[in-house]
This record gives sequence, C-alpha cells and structure tokens, in this order.
Amino acid sequence: MISSPIKLRRSARVAGRSSASTFHASTTPASLPPVPVALSQQHIRASPVPEASCNALASRPSVKPAPGFPSRAIEEQFWAKGFKCVAGVDEAGRGPLAGPVVAGACIMPPHVDIPGIRDSKLMSAAQRENIFQLLTAHPEVICATFVVNAAAIDQMNILQAALKAMEGAVTALPCSPPDYLLVDGNQLPRTFSKDSSQTVVRGDSKSTVIAAASILAKVTRDKLMDQYHKQWPQYNFAQHKGYGTAAHMAALKQLGACPIHRRTFAPLKHWIAAEGSTKVLESHFSARVQQLHRGRTCR
Repeated sequence: MISSPIKLRRSARVAGRSSASTFHASTTPASLPPVPVALSQQHIRASPVPEASCNALASRPSVKPAPGFPSRAIEEQFWAKGFKCVAGVDEAGRGPLAGPVVAGACIMPPHVDIPGIRDSKLMSAAQRENIFQLLTAHPEVICATFVVNAAAIDQMNILQAALKAMEGAVTALPCSPPDYLLVDGNQLPRTFSKDSSQTVVRGDSKSTVIAAASILAKVTRDKLMDQYHKQWPQYNFAQHKGYGTAAHMAALKQLGACPIHRRTFAPLKHWIAAEGSTKVLESHFSARVQQLHRGRTCR
C-alpha cells in the first residue's frame, strides 16, 4: 500500500516545459505519522524554479574547485555533449537501525558557486546546515528530497527503498526529468534510462552536484530524526540519528523497539524471531516506558 503524497502547489512555468511543482511538508512533530505501518513516500522540499530555462543553465563556465573538494568535471563532460540540465542524486540513511532513508536530487547551473560543498560525511552538522540553506534558498538551484519510511524499508529491503527514494527525488524536481542524471553508487534505479544516467562510485567525493544532493538528503533526514526524538526521547535519536551506537543499543535492550525501528535489521530481526512477533516488542516498549515514568529501575 502506498500512501498519498503530500498536497502540492503549482509553481512558475519553466520555459519550454510544462508547469512544474514545488513541494512542501510541515516540519512540526505533529505532522509526522506516530506509527508508520504502511509503505510511505513523502515529498519534502523542492526549490522554486529559476527564471531561466534548463536550456540556458550551461551558458557560462563553472568555477574550479578548491583542493580536496569535488569538481564539476563530470557535469562539464555532459554539458559539452549537449546535456544542459544535469542532476546529481544521492541518498542518506541506509545503515541506521531506525528512521527513514532519504534521497536528494540537485541541479546547479555552471556559474553558481557555493563554496564548501563536499561529501556530507566529511562535514560537521553546522557546515551541512549552512550549505543546505544556501542550496535551498538560491534562486537558480533546483533541488528536491524524497523520504521512504522504516515500514517501507522492511517491506522492500533497504537497497530497493534507497533506489525508490532516488526515483522519487528526481520525479519531485520541478523540471523533471533532467537531461542527464549522475547517481552516487554502483546501481541505477530501475526507471532511470542508461542513455540518460550513469552511476558514479564515491560520487559525493568526485562530483559537486552529487555532493550537494548528499547534503540535501543528510540534512533532511537529520531534521526528521530530531523530530522523532521529540516523540521518543528515550532513544536519543537527536544524537545518533538512528545509527547503532552503544547508547542506542543499550536503549533497545532496555526498552525494546519503537514504531520507527527497522524490524528487518539486526539485532531486531533476531529478537523478533526469538519472540515470535513484533507486537511483543512494542508491548515491551510500552511497558518499559510506563515503568520509567513511574520511576522504576529497568534492568
């Protein structure tokens, strides 16, 4: 079952294309589903469509990168071949034990220079947030993110969920489909044509536009985990973002699983196999929380 996407509002028309959509979602904790029980997809953000059309994006030369940072070289190869609107695509959140996987897609005109863009894993949270704000506020940068939640991950497996998130992010771009797609990793989503897309292994360290997409995905996911922390503070999602840290594992052993934990990931899948049902874990979680609220010690 696929839930309905968030309502969209129409944005300005891109020259030579049909009218595009700008996607918004509330960022308040109350907007998040308390128990994501079905396959869920969610459009999070797309920047306004720039005044110029995609056909005009490659009219000026790009800026050379600083040493140790990704470059526009791969994009330049495709601009030279006539692909004017080249998008980078990346995801965040494959490894955590809890929360969604999120993909980002981004198109940056050659003349747009936002210093500091690099692999999101090499940046601090403050650096990522700064670049995220610059990307989403820039009138000529086109970007979108797409979320696939934990229940969907359990239904289709994490690889397929990540690929589906990438498909969703590209579809959410106001000028979709772009002329060419640069996809981080070694596997293309099923709907991406090999004639107009390619994988780039470690692309977020090589391509500026893929690195930008990785930042969009990472920051969007971190914000969601911060909101989930407000709903389930016992797990401290705001600190570890759902990854299997020692503190997170200790909380899982003490409390059991909450609704955004991935039931097909170890160790939860082994615990579920031993208990025989996810309901047992959820009942265990509720009982433990009630004990904590009454001031009892949980062993």
